[in-house]
Amino acid sequence: MKLLDLRALGVLVEELVMGDTVRITRPAGPPVLNPATGDLEEPPPIVVYEGVGAVLDGTSAPGIIAPVAGQPYEDDPKTPYRLLTPPAAAVAARDDTVYVLRAAYDPALIGRTWRCTQPGQASTVIAVRVTWLDETNPPGAS
Repeated sequence: MKLLDLRALGVLVEELVMGDTVRITRPAGPPVLNPATGDLEEPPPIVVYEGVGAVLDGTSAPGIIAPVAGQPYEDDPKTPYRLLTPPAAAVAARDDTVYVLRAAYDPALIGRTWRCTQPGQASTVIAVRVTWLDETNPPGAS
């Protein structure tokens, strides 16, 4: 059986689009009591992935989905950001946090964080992994 192989396309997207360095972290568990202070403290998060990636905003045209009734409607506009990572990268889980450590072109990405709203997409035929994001600290937020 000969399957469609999109690895070459993925490498091209990685070279042309994924110029940022991103980190995906996951909570390590429930808060732990610090006997010295008596406070509950969050354990350090687990780093799931650190490497090349790209955070894309919602400026591209929204996708159209055709439900069973045949009436198209726009994708959910509340999650306009997407994270692109290579297929070999670890799959992000819902509620993982994405940080941009190094931005290739836009320094405004550094210091902002996003929450993964869905697990990273997986597919038999894949060129890049797409993860939907929701920004947790947009500029100017208090």
